[in-house]
Amino acid sequence: MKRTLVWHALRSDGNLNSMQPSAYYVDADCTPIAVRVYAQVAPDVEDAEFNIYDDGVTIFSDRASHTYYPRGGVQTYASPVTNIGLTKGENDEVLADDFKDNTIDSGSWLSCNLIKDGGGTNFTVQLDLEVVSEDGETDN
Repeated sequence: MKRTLVWHALRSDGNLNSMQPSAYYVDADCTPIAVRVYAQVAPDVEDAEFNIYDDGVTIFSDRASHTYYPRGGVQTYASPVTNIGLTKGENDEVLADDFKDNTIDSGSWLSCNLIKDGGGTNFTVQLDLEVVSEDGETDN
């Protein structure tokens, strides 16, 4: 069985804005399938950024690259990049396969934050989930 969770933010008044509703309770184990981001007014200054959290921890993979400096033997890592974006000038974007884990556990609370609006307004973020049955198979 598929589920779609939806968050809205009508306007941005700064960074780290919670979207509405503030959180969803997950009553069954689920697998994230895709995220869809929409804006009535597309970001025009820079890309808009969002993040979805499972009990306060991002559900997205870290996509930061790292650099190795062989001369000094020092390996440095970039800051974690787990935010998802809506490209400047675009009104919609679909993202898949960037999830950290394959399962969101029953009993979790999912929330979404608008990190920066990029000049856009009236955002909608949709998270598509597939409910997993007790035996680990997906329900249809």
